[in-house]
Amino acid sequence: MDYFGELVQHLLRQLSIDSVQSDPCADSPFGAGVGACIRDVLDCARAWGFDTKNEQGYYGVCEIGDGEAFGILGHLDTVPYDDEGWSANPLGELRDGVVYGRGVLDDKGPMLCCLYAVKQLIDEGRRPSKRIRMIWGGNEESGWKCIERFVQTDTLPPQGFSPDGDFPAIYCEKGLVHYRIRLPLPTGLIDLQGGSRGNVVMPSCIAVCDGALHARCDDPQLRVTVTAGKTYLQAAGTPAHASTPAQGDNALWHILRYLSDAIGGDYARLCDALCCNDGSGLGIRLQDKQSGALTCNVGVARVADAALELILDVRHPVTYDKQDVARRIADALGGCDVEIVHYHDPLYVDPDHPLLRRLLAAYESVTGQHAAPIAIGGGTYARALPVGVAFGPIFPDMPSTIHQKDERVSLRDLRKMYDIYYAAIRDLCFE
Repeated sequence: MDYFGELVQHLLRQLSIDSVQSDPCADSPFGAGVGACIRDVLDCARAWGFDTKNEQGYYGVCEIGDGEAFGILGHLDTVPYDDEGWSANPLGELRDGVVYGRGVLDDKGPMLCCLYAVKQLIDEGRRPSKRIRMIWGGNEESGWKCIERFVQTDTLPPQGFSPDGDFPAIYCEKGLVHYRIRLPLPTGLIDLQGGSRGNVVMPSCIAVCDGALHARCDDPQLRVTVTAGKTYLQAAGTPAHASTPAQGDNALWHILRYLSDAIGGDYARLCDALCCNDGSGLGIRLQDKQSGALTCNVGVARVADAALELILDVRHPVTYDKQDVARRIADALGGCDVEIVHYHDPLYVDPDHPLLRRLLAAYESVTGQHAAPIAIGGGTYARALPVGVAFGPIFPDMPSTIHQKDERVSLRDLRKMYDIYYAAIRDLCFE
């Protein structure tokens, strides 16, 4: 008995639904696509005998078994995608043994692996020893309003995992904070617009400056046009997840480096402050033994209300505090306004906790690799649980394409992922 083939077809169906957050509609506060994805998985689980609940499109729950609840938490919304630069259909394509599509790793594929693993275990005649609660969120990428609603309307399981990080397992997640910074407009800046999400390395950015600056530019990622006494700048970068900003190329950096060279002054200071991933230019180059080094990503930049507004995504070590980081940023920028607009406090689970040991044992049983748990900068639903860890789906030797063009997973890795989740859920939740 094996449901892997059905899983792949279901995954392609899920990927075909554009679930980037959009305008609210009657059955989903996060847009029609998110609502359709939630209904799809709940309809499927209900047909298999799960109890299901759709909380007005905020989240869905499918559950089976009795006893103490065990949570498996993931999300069906995705970050935006751009057709340009994809070699395959961003809304799902199976080609040459690889599944492409936005959300195939983050987080539709891993969550469906868990759902089909539970179905296979049930159909093999195994009896759950716990109440397995699968929670499908609709707003993970844009604010966690789904989890906020869950806390208001339901009770979180005491333990569980989120298949939304890395293998072998994650015991520590850095603090995640989005800071809004407002600065006086630099001299001559008429407009600046770049990025849409703090948690994505900025893929494109445009700027307009007063005056005719030199049009010569050696940067192949930046186009400079001088017209009617104004200078127009258009930069192209490479998106990546904000927890690993070094894997991307921030478009804003190209513009600031050019303006720093052409004008200096305010632009040179901004370039020094913002064109680094470790926060050193903002006085927040921090690290600790438990979780490693801080990362900093300027995800959004725009001219608004006669000021320069920035959204910084900062992943800070677990032994530091978000308010302390805010003070350091404000001091580095001359006392500017720094507002916390979104945050998740750090997660830390003892590396010897039984939940971690059993997840690692399942990973080792499938891969043959003995491995220790790791710390990451990413933020997962695991930190919403009293005791929770992230568990997969990215393997140690697997390039992560999450939040990037050509997000993809090979059928071989998807199969291995499925087998690991099957082994883990069997051990944790079945007699």
